[in-house]
Amino acid sequence: MEGFSIITAPSLWAMVPMVIFLIMTLMGKNYTMSVGIAAVLGCILTGQGPVEFAGILVDNMGGTLGQVGLIVMLGSGLGIMMDQAGINRTIVHFIMKKIGVNTEKKGMLATLFCSLLMVVLIGTLNGGNAVIAPILLPVVAAVGLTPTTVCFLMFNAGLVGVTVGPFCSAVAAALGVSGLSYVDYMKWAALPYSICWMVITFILALYIQKKTKGTERYEDVPEVGEFTASKREKGAVFAFIAAFLVMLAYGMTQSSSMKYVIFVIMVLGIVVGCFIQKPVPERIKLFTNGMSKMTHMFLSFLLTGVMIDTITLGGGWEALSEVIMNVVGGGSKYLLMIIASCVGGFGVEGAVVTQMEIVNQLFWPTATQMGIPMELWAIVLVAAVRITSVVYPSANTAAHMGFARCNNMKLLIISGWIISVIMLLFIPVWGMVATPLLGA
Repeated sequence: MEGFSIITAPSLWAMVPMVIFLIMTLMGKNYTMSVGIAAVLGCILTGQGPVEFAGILVDNMGGTLGQVGLIVMLGSGLGIMMDQAGINRTIVHFIMKKIGVNTEKKGMLATLFCSLLMVVLIGTLNGGNAVIAPILLPVVAAVGLTPTTVCFLMFNAGLVGVTVGPFCSAVAAALGVSGLSYVDYMKWAALPYSICWMVITFILALYIQKKTKGTERYEDVPEVGEFTASKREKGAVFAFIAAFLVMLAYGMTQSSSMKYVIFVIMVLGIVVGCFIQKPVPERIKLFTNGMSKMTHMFLSFLLTGVMIDTITLGGGWEALSEVIMNVVGGGSKYLLMIIASCVGGFGVEGAVVTQMEIVNQLFWPTATQMGIPMELWAIVLVAAVRITSVVYPSANTAAHMGFARCNNMKLLIISGWIISVIMLLFIPVWGMVATPLLGA
């Protein structure tokens, strides 16, 4: 039974759970705990009892957040199976051999390409780069790349990978929040943003290499060993890429939504499983064990849904939208896009789907009033999550420092801030280019 509501909608007081959540996450508190406390507080403020809380939680299982959580879990399972089938190692060795890394610049390009490709294929940032690091380091060390350069290249190429990868959770989140098809998302948001990001990354990598060369170098890195993929591993790579391309092509022709990603990952899991020399029950167990590593994220997404829904019940988004509209007024829509990107990039910490959902709830009503189409708004959603990744030290940053054997956090963060400023300036520039093309 619904209890007594402490606030009367619409009210800015409904935003209190969000404020508490942001403070706790920025303080480094456990994400699941932070959003759980915020969700319970939201229920108390809006008079939602235990039954209503459970109802909202269940409803979110079939909503955007629940679906993205499931995709994250399935993607983790697929990544484990790909590694077991030898797909990851075979692909990276092939790329390195074809590029023929014998200069610093070729080493940089090889690092960018390998990281981008593996993250797109595997669907996770840390998973993709964890695979390539042991194969990549001996090669790039031989041509003189420094640990900081390698770390910077891997991290930023990986961030681009999760921005464009059709089966990455960040892309699934963007499609779910925006309602755009994958083709429109790529055309108007992901591709222009990512191309600019990659160009800046390469230019900054040249600077980082020049600055750190002579003071940093790899020690005790084994020499590049010979590798010959087995017939089964080659077959696994061919089957996976063929299935991946077929599913991608079909999805693009059908303007598929985020839900299609779930089907694709399961099909790819079956394809990869055919090349793992284990009984079928063991293959299934392998997949589910991989999924289990992300169950905490699934729970976090469901609790995030409760927090967001209770803010909606309390009229928090509506009240905040009025405040934002009064501040921005009839000003430039490009100013609003920069403000929204800054709030998402510098003020909202957490899982990408949470960041996108929050930014969208906060600013989309105002953006609609100002005539900004969702195709153009999608680049704000991308910026909101990508900027956060490079301006603050995070678990992802630490992971990549480990992959690349780097300890120069200061230079990585300074470079990240440079990227973030340039990308914030890129948003209004792209807006001016895209607006007439969209007829907005």
